[in-house]
Order: sequence, then C-alpha cells, then structure tokens
Amino acid sequence: MHLERSSRIVSVLRIGVVVFMVAAMLMGTPRPEWARQTVLILIYAAVASCALLLAIFPIRRWRGIGRFAGMRRLEPVAFTAVDVLAVTGFQLLSDVGIYPLLIMILLPVLVGVDVSSRRAAVVLAVTLVGFVVAGVHDHVLTSAWPDAAFLLALYAFLCGTALVVVRIEERHVRSVASLSALREELLVQTMSASEDLQRRISESIHDGPLQDVLLARQELVELEATAPHDERVGRALAGLQLASERLRQATFELHPAVLEQVGLGAAVEQLARFTAGRSGIDVATDIEYSIRNAIDPIMFGVARELLSNLEKHSQARHASVTLGITDGSCVLDVCDDGVGITGDTMARRLGEGHIGLASHRARVDAAGGVFVFLDAPAGTHVCVEVPLKL
Repeated sequence: MHLERSSRIVSVLRIGVVVFMVAAMLMGTPRPEWARQTVLILIYAAVASCALLLAIFPIRRWRGIGRFAGMRRLEPVAFTAVDVLAVTGFQLLSDVGIYPLLIMILLPVLVGVDVSSRRAAVVLAVTLVGFVVAGVHDHVLTSAWPDAAFLLALYAFLCGTALVVVRIEERHVRSVASLSALREELLVQTMSASEDLQRRISESIHDGPLQDVLLARQELVELEATAPHDERVGRALAGLQLASERLRQATFELHPAVLEQVGLGAAVEQLARFTAGRSGIDVATDIEYSIRNAIDPIMFGVARELLSNLEKHSQARHASVTLGITDGSCVLDVCDDGVGITGDTMARRLGEGHIGLASHRARVDAAGGVFVFLDAPAGTHVCVEVPLKL
C-alpha cells in the first residue's frame, strides 16, 4: 500500500519535472540547443507518462503472481534511474544557463518520497556526483570558491534532508507493517478458535437435535402407516423433513464432514449446491481438484465465506465457482454479476468490526498465498491462490 502510494506521488511529481524542463529549455537555453533537449524531454515525458499510468492502473495480481513480484520490486529502481539520467543529461546537453542546473535540485524531491533508505542513499549519492559533474561542466563550481562551496553545500543539504525524510517514512512503514502483521496473527488465532467452536457446535447439533428430529420423523412415518389419510401427519412429516435438511446443511457448513471424507473438491461442490438451492442464484461449478492437502481447510473456509457473501449481499443472478491446481498451487476463482465488492470495501468493513473475508485473507497470506479482487465489468471477481503443502 505504501509503495503504491509513494509511486503515485512520485509519478505526479515526475510530470512536474517534465514541465519545468520545458520551461528551463525555453527560458535558459539558446535556441540552437533546443533540438537535442527536445528529444530528451520527449523521451522522458513518455517514460513519465508510462510510470503515471502504471501507478494509477497497476498490473493486477493474477495466477502465477510470483513471476511478476521481481518486476514490481525493480520498477521504482528503474524509473529512479531514468530520472537521474534524464535530469543530468538535460543539464549536460546545455552549454550555458543556470535554469537547467536548477532542475537538478528537483531530484532529491523525487527521491524523498521513496520508502527505502538504502536505495535512496545510493540514488542521492549518484545525484550529488551528477550535480558536481554538471556544475563543473557549466563552470559554476569552478568559479570563486565561496560561491561553489555554497552551491555544493546547499545541494548536499537537500540530499541529506531527502534521506532523513525517507528514513522517517521507512520507520513509519515498518511500524505500520508490524501492527498489520500482529493484527493478521490475531485474526488467524481468532479463526482457529472459531473453527474449534464450530466443530463442537456441529457435532452437538448432529448428535443431538438432528437425531431427535430424525427419530420423531421415523415415528411419524410409522404413525402414518396406521392413519394414512391424516393431513396433519403429512404436514408434520414435511416440516420435519425440511428441518432435518436444514440441520444437515448447518452442520455441514459449520464443520464439513465431507471435507474429511471425500476432499475439498466434493465439499466445495456441495457448498455451491446448497448456496444455489437457498438463494435461487444459478451457481455454475468447474472443479478439478482430486487430491488431499493441508491447505484444504483454508480454501474451504474462503469458499464458504465467499459463497455466504454471494447469498447475502450480491443480489446476483448468476455466479461461477472454479477450483483447480495451477503451477503447484490451489486456485479458487469465484465471480458473480451482482452489485460488487472491492478490496477497499473489505478494508472498510474490517474497520467496522466485520472480520469475515479479512480474517480468511489473513489466513491465505499466512499460508503464502494471495487473495485479490480482480476487475470485472459487473459484480465481484475474486481469485485466491495458495501454494500446496509438500
């Protein structure tokens, strides 16, 4: 989150740098030098626009997300390197003028929004060297030593200030990350305790009320044999049949015995069938998962929560549930054509005390997986991917 925020801020500032470069060229550079600088500015403007688009519309995580993680980490480094090269090159392409040199003062401002003090230190050191090279090139730092010393000290002070800002921001990010990790750990513990409680309740219902209902129904069946035309017995049998089915569904969703008996695939299939029967939503399934794995309870909990939200909040007419194995990971995909929910909505509900999806997301993260909301023309599209345990 912090990386994305800083990326957006830097992308907007980068556009400002492009504007100032154009102004510096027009005001402080002789017309014969415009051609070379215009080419550089156009290239830098294209890179800045690309960075802004990536910051506003980031590449969504999808199956095989690990393949893109390295690219995402290298993205800030690549754009920062372009900043240094473009601004320093712009100064070196100008034979005279103070304005191009002043543009280099904007580099510490761009770096000051970074969230990595090590990377910022390296970049700022390079920019300081570039400033010295540019100053010598323009004979600004080869003039009277008090003036040269003042300019160099001023630029070094700006670089040091930027580094301090980055360091403070980095500590803040680490503090927030630590609190977030602690919150997720508490959510996981809460979910584990909740599952133990659900198991006990499920067993209690199955061994108690459900057996009582089934026994009463059996006795009514025997009574119906002696009084076949009594409508009251028929209504009682229908009511007990409905009650027994609902109790079975309740025990299944609290603690799915089928998950232990025949596996995750059959359990999710049955869960989708129950959801469709209760809600009237057309739930299509595509399940190709025939193995047993330690992550099965996690994936079932996610599927149960997603389908519960589908039934209660989506107002959808159609939905689909896909479960399979891709590149050594279990992948669950649930989408519908309802009113929709986003990651921001889920974060807001968590702040209000609703820990449903957020708690399952924490368990997915703890298992090394990803839980993402994907862009959809309508409704909600969720993809969950968790590596299989060896």
